[in-house]
Amino acid sequence: MNLFVSCSSQPLDKSGFSAQDHYEFGLNWIESRDFQRAEFSFKKAIELDSNFGDAYVQLGLVYYILYEKEVSSTNKPDTIMQYYNSAYNCFTKGLKCGSKNPRLYTGLARLQKVVKQFDKAIANLLKAQEITKPDDIPTEIIIHYELGDCYLAQEKYQEALLEYNEYLKLIPTGQEHENIEHVIKEIEKQLGINPPK
Repeated sequence: MNLFVSCSSQPLDKSGFSAQDHYEFGLNWIESRDFQRAEFSFKKAIELDSNFGDAYVQLGLVYYILYEKEVSSTNKPDTIMQYYNSAYNCFTKGLKCGSKNPRLYTGLARLQKVVKQFDKAIANLLKAQEITKPDDIPTEIIIHYELGDCYLAQEKYQEALLEYNEYLKLIPTGQEHENIEHVIKEIEKQLGINPPK
């Protein structure tokens, strides 16, 4: 029995689910960290609606997460490259389909940062910042962190400091907080800044 009622005239699959239903399933699978099922659900959404921009974005995020997992746990360049390319293609398709999801731009920026396209990454992060809602703290966290990294890589130390300090305001204390505090101290040393004691 279909628990989801589709209000639009969207095509339905054999089970009576719409593209929007499969999209919602995918979001739930991401929440559960079941990325294979999330991938399947977003692909089903796209199969039913090939212009579903947000489904492409979410599928791209799934591939980006799988890319990061592969980078940190295996030495399989082909698999790593496959996930990288799949994520990039999904984000690009989401853009073409008119998605207004800021995670589209943060996703593209992260991929561009990997290949040292820092100017493009910064432009995408600033675009994400422009369209992020004020209460979307998780996206703000990503934006400040990634901007800090990009500016640091370009040796724009003042800009990096600003972004990392904004990042610290948004995350709880813990290991990551300490890591960025250490980075900030190193930047301040580089700039000859003596922070107040």
